Amino acid sequence: MANTSSNPYHLFNKEIWQNWVDQDVTYIKVEELSDSRGIKFFELIPDSELPEAEEMIYSIESEDILDMLIPMKDVKFVVHEIYLADLND
Repeated sequence: MANTSSNPYHLFNKEIWQNWVDQDVTYIKVEELSDSRGIKFFELIPDSELPEAEEMIYSIESEDILDMLIPMKDVKFVVHEIYLADLND
């Protein structure tokens, strides 16, 4: 059972990626969130509006997005739970 006070962010994984592919997401915006204890966090936002200057957009099938599935020590790619609402549909 989930802790109600838990962090609303989830690590990006193959299940999330596949769900977005199945939902016809075409691109993902990558937005830097923070740097905590030497770890950089980036939020992935599916089919978001156009990026601002410091943000990047990638095709969902790009090698860059697939590389984000590989665990890294100093960089974490996360998805807010609001983008996971349809994950179990």
